[in-house]
Amino acid sequence: MSRTTLIALCLVAGVATSLAGPSLPRGETPVPEQVGEGEQPKITYSKETLAKEGERVKLDCAVEGVDLTGVEGFGVSWSKIDEQKPTNSYPIAANDKVLLFSNKYSVDHPPDSYLFSLIIKEINEEDAGLYRCTVNFGEDQKINADVPVKLEKAPYFTDNFTKTLTVTEGDAISIDCQPGGSPRPDVYWERLNQELPYYGGRFFKANQLDIPLIERSHEGHYVCYADNGIGDPANSHIILEVQFAPVVRIEKPQLFASSGDSVTMTCRVEAHPVADVVWYKDGLAILGGANRNLNKVDTRGNDPDRITEVKSTLSIAEVSGEEDFGTYTCKAVNTIGKTERTVEVRLKSPPRIINQSKKEVLYELTKSNLRDALPVVIECEAEGNPDPNYRWNRNGEPIVFQADPRMELEPGTGNLLISDPTLEDNGLYQCFAYNELGTATSDPVYLINSTSIRFTNTEANKDKYDVEAELGRPFKLSCPNVTSYPEPSLSWVKAITHESQIELKFVNDERVVADPYGNLWFTHVTSEDATTDSNFKYMCLASTEFEPTDYSIGSIIELNVVPPKDGEHNGELETLNVESFEMYTSPSNTTFMALEENTLWCIFGGEPSPNVNWRRTDDGELDETRFVTRNFGRTLVFKNTQLSDSGEYECSVSNGVGEPKYATMFVNVEQSPTFIGDLASQTVKEGSTVTFTCEAEATEEINYTWLFNGRPLSETAAHPRRTISSSKLVITDVTFVDIGNYACNATSNIGYAYGQATLNVIPGERRVSSVTSSAEVAVLRGEVQELRETLLKIHSLVVEQLEVSKTNNEKLHQLNSVLESQGLVKQVETAEEEVLDMTEDETTEAEPTTEIFFSSY
Repeated sequence: MSRTTLIALCLVAGVATSLAGPSLPRGETPVPEQVGEGEQPKITYSKETLAKEGERVKLDCAVEGVDLTGVEGFGVSWSKIDEQKPTNSYPIAANDKVLLFSNKYSVDHPPDSYLFSLIIKEINEEDAGLYRCTVNFGEDQKINADVPVKLEKAPYFTDNFTKTLTVTEGDAISIDCQPGGSPRPDVYWERLNQELPYYGGRFFKANQLDIPLIERSHEGHYVCYADNGIGDPANSHIILEVQFAPVVRIEKPQLFASSGDSVTMTCRVEAHPVADVVWYKDGLAILGGANRNLNKVDTRGNDPDRITEVKSTLSIAEVSGEEDFGTYTCKAVNTIGKTERTVEVRLKSPPRIINQSKKEVLYELTKSNLRDALPVVIECEAEGNPDPNYRWNRNGEPIVFQADPRMELEPGTGNLLISDPTLEDNGLYQCFAYNELGTATSDPVYLINSTSIRFTNTEANKDKYDVEAELGRPFKLSCPNVTSYPEPSLSWVKAITHESQIELKFVNDERVVADPYGNLWFTHVTSEDATTDSNFKYMCLASTEFEPTDYSIGSIIELNVVPPKDGEHNGELETLNVESFEMYTSPSNTTFMALEENTLWCIFGGEPSPNVNWRRTDDGELDETRFVTRNFGRTLVFKNTQLSDSGEYECSVSNGVGEPKYATMFVNVEQSPTFIGDLASQTVKEGSTVTFTCEAEATEEINYTWLFNGRPLSETAAHPRRTISSSKLVITDVTFVDIGNYACNATSNIGYAYGQATLNVIPGERRVSSVTSSAEVAVLRGEVQELRETLLKIHSLVVEQLEVSKTNNEKLHQLNSVLESQGLVKQVETAEEEVLDMTEDETTEAEPTTEIFFSSY
């Protein structure tokens, strides 16, 4: 049955239209003048009719709510409208009469009614379209009502084959799916066995599937489904193929080998279309050879006609020299682009420590246990091929990381991380870096906690006090005694009070200088030094190298300047001055450590302030690049102390009052062992002689200790190829067992120096070459085949002779049995001896053939 929906259209107006003219919108129809006031007529008609092929279809059109008796010209007509070409429209019926010469249509008009229903008896595809009911009220006043008629049709696609869409990675695509069918089908997209890109999920409802940025992972089987509730849903299949530039993966970007090892480099390439893969070294393509083998394996997925991956391997049968080490490039090229990746083939080498912590690592106990505290780090980093592994000892015992979760190795290095350290963690730590060729040991490192700065005040145990100084006279302020680890350094500041803050300013004045023990010396006091008048206070501060910017206050001092007690106002009279005199100087015999910064002090008082000059008493030059004066000449700084700096130094002081004053200080420079040159790593050929030289200089006698892979070597123990002579280690006729890490420890009474190097050995001249040409291989194979054929012939002859001997023995046994039964044993024995003699002769004739063959070979 057809599905008909009726619409009620209030008839409030009419307008003249042509047969093919558009229907007036509902609600805007003018009221015919012949319709009386107060009447509310309306037209009812079928809205949309959906029918199956062959069904009887009824289209209604009626006027209701008004009496049209006597209305001149009233009538109802039906037409079929061609919206694309209105001239092809044609009338079907007028009132209850069919105008066409066809029995397809009829009009149903119940008596005494204004209903005129158009009947389509057996609808087919040609009958689908737009039908118009025109109600004529006379005097060219009429109104149209359009009724669409559609024929039910299951969804369909004009093509039933699977389409392949090939795109390039990075493109944007839009796939439009427009199926046929009535009513208009709903469209759904699905990607078989996978989620849809960008939209997620398995299904997406839309005619158009947009993918704004194609990736190769979007490749797959897409299906467009069309469903309108009639029949089975239709579907259209699209295979999306994505072309992309080669994607190259190297299985092992770094390979390590010793001479004589075999190496295989593997390069996997995904590309569409399939890529050409070529290996390069030093810019030249590798074509293969007796020692280099190229192999390619193609992998195919679900589509047997498509290669999804190319696996290319380059094998070196035997790494023979420097030409086999280096960078190899796997290059893949297709029509979309090219990609290349590299493989490093490196000579295996023992580990060597290249970075480690200084000899002491400090931590603060209280701060290290805070929630957001960073772990303590003891550094250790080594180089070697392959990359070394690491382990640590504490006080000579191995650290078991699994037993203490607070300790771990930093990824990528051998750095030891210790969280929440305690006093029990203090000790001597040593790092070991090892790989298959040897072991490197680090310089031992002490882990120790710092201690807080503590002052001991002698002024009634106070940290704030007042002092008096006489105007124009020398004066000294002292810091309280202080202790901490590491040893603190003391400095003086002026705490200047401002309205909203306190400014700390380090004391820097030609009259005022601090000595290394924290005493602040005034050459002479002026009124400017009075704290009450200048609104500031003196502060003694202490800090350590562990936290150099964290200062602790030792004392706060108010300085009052008073007139001289002796009544001599030298500070106010230019004619009355104070002759310079010694306040503090470095000891007359001072010992400095070489390669460090050291300082000599020469502080003299007087008024006016004395001038200070420095010289060597042997008139040696003071190199301005290493010697500088600070504190207005009162300190002579040795920036990088050398052994040659030993000698006597003199400071001369004068302020124009009395004779110049002098102070001499003899400097003795001590040096712990220091290497003159680096201990160089070596790579040599097998059979060479190797010399490691560990030369150091020091002011004390040096004792040398050599280590191999972390184990001490005895200088006195006999070794056929190794000789240790103090700072030299000589190895003759080196072999592969000598590969490893060699370390030297140069020790004196005041310190030590620790250095290390590696030894690598490559093969020397080969006794038998393992690399031959293809022609030589072919000749060798021919000779082996000839030898095999000759041996087979000899084997056949021997077997034949053995069969003959076996047959003769069987016949003799049978004969012997018969003769024994007849008592003729002696005759048989005689005959048997003759046969045996004959057999031995035959065997003897066969044996020389074999002997001659092998001797000729």
